[in-house]
Amino acid sequence: MQTSVVLLSVRQVVILISAMILLSTESNIVNATDDFRIKIERKHSNEECTSGYLAVNGEVIAYTLELPWQNNEPLISSIPPGTYSAHLRYDKSDKWRLQLDNVPGRDGIQLHIGNYTGEIEGCILVGNGISDDLCTLNGSADAYAKLKNAFYGTPDPNSTPNKNISIEIVR
Repeated sequence: MQTSVVLLSVRQVVILISAMILLSTESNIVNATDDFRIKIERKHSNEECTSGYLAVNGEVIAYTLELPWQNNEPLISSIPPGTYSAHLRYDKSDKWRLQLDNVPGRDGIQLHIGNYTGEIEGCILVGNGISDDLCTLNGSADAYAKLKNAFYGTPDPNSTPNKNISIEIVR
């Protein structure tokens, strides 16, 4: 039998511990009203990026990557912390995106696939793993599939459920 060893940096361990604390303080039970609640907890920020993790209805499913904070300037900054409603978009190449509504001074802010800050203009990327410098994601397509599966409850949906979508971003 072969054993695999996974080595994590101290920063990655801190993010994972923070995620476990979040899980211990929030319910993992899906709301009976079928609300879809995303919480993005920002854990690292520098002049290169902002990163953290994403939980759906209290369950951590992905790391996140955003641009660094630049006073909410369009195209170069992450967005302000807050709670935003969101809606689905089907017009992009991946045929499914969550777009945040009513972001102050911004529009078109979405969650989508990507690994580097050079691939975004204010949006939020998701990934299964994060680099030691906390500014590069990996496994983005897989994390995105997990997010989509969490919304639909299946990897192969045949209809769109009527859910209220909220995305809370905290520092």
